[in-house]
Amino acid sequence: MNLVFLYGPPGTGKLTVAREVARLTSFRLFHNHLTVDLAASLFAHGSPEYTEYVRHLREGAFERAARAGVSLVFTFWYSDVSEPSVARYRGIVEAQGGKVLFVRLSCRPEVLEARVANPSRQNWKISSVAQLKEALAQYPDSFGMIPGTQLQIDNSDSEPDVVARQIVDYFGLGTPGGPSKPGDFSAEKAAPATTAPQPPR
Repeated sequence: MNLVFLYGPPGTGKLTVAREVARLTSFRLFHNHLTVDLAASLFAHGSPEYTEYVRHLREGAFERAARAGVSLVFTFWYSDVSEPSVARYRGIVEAQGGKVLFVRLSCRPEVLEARVANPSRQNWKISSVAQLKEALAQYPDSFGMIPGTQLQIDNSDSEPDVVARQIVDYFGLGTPGGPSKPGDFSAEKAAPATTAPQPPR
């Protein structure tokens, strides 16, 4: 079982790229908002009950998928505060013999702002430049990197299908024996994490 873990701030194109990866690999798409929206329908956003339930849903999904050998593409808004949760998710998958493939998406600030204001995001919580700036101010480290990230891609000037193909080719997804061993390749030079917002845990 492989878990393609796509992460980055809002507006970096995680869901669009994830859909393309799922199409190319036949992996199941596990969109972050599936758990966030369900938890928010029951508990106040950000409350202890909300946070605990989101973690419970994700951990259960990862464990059952790994146990059943169902590969997933997962989208996530990461920050340093999320690291304990990410470590748990990774541990659950690896305990079942699965592999977690971390992919960090990023784009230039002006591209990020243009994307969040796109009409296609009107059903999402962050759908304006003002909301984006507020979120990034409230949650520092949203541009941080998960330890062990194998691939970084600046998709400012790339179409989603091109980015998805790059991910699939890099990890050798869909080939016999599963993913190839990750090397030192990065679509962008690794740089020190800049400050920005932290997502739901």
